Amino acid sequence: MVSNMDLAIDFYTKKLGLTLLNHYGDYYAEIQAPELLIGLHSASESTTVGNNISIGFGVSNFDGLIEDLKLTGIEFEIENDGWIRLAYFYDLDKNQLFFAENKG
Repeated sequence: MVSNMDLAIDFYTKKLGLTLLNHYGDYYAEIQAPELLIGLHSASESTTVGNNISIGFGVSNFDGLIEDLKLTGIEFEIENDGWIRLAYFYDLDKNQLFFAENKG
């Protein structure tokens, strides 16, 4: 659920580099990620900000990706949890997203 469809599309396409497949005004949009389709829906009055979802992306070039995305203004909280590294960040509606890299 997103509060502003145009800003959400910009976030997922311009900042994260994903592909917009379909855009139906303020009602719905489809974003293509590697082997994943993300459906963006307009939030209703009963939708709370944040805690609507958490999406994780497995990555292989963790450090390079984080540094590139920091240049777009995205802030990360990095967690090293033994066998995995996680980089938590938020979209414009405070939904938590994260990148994960296995250390093994």
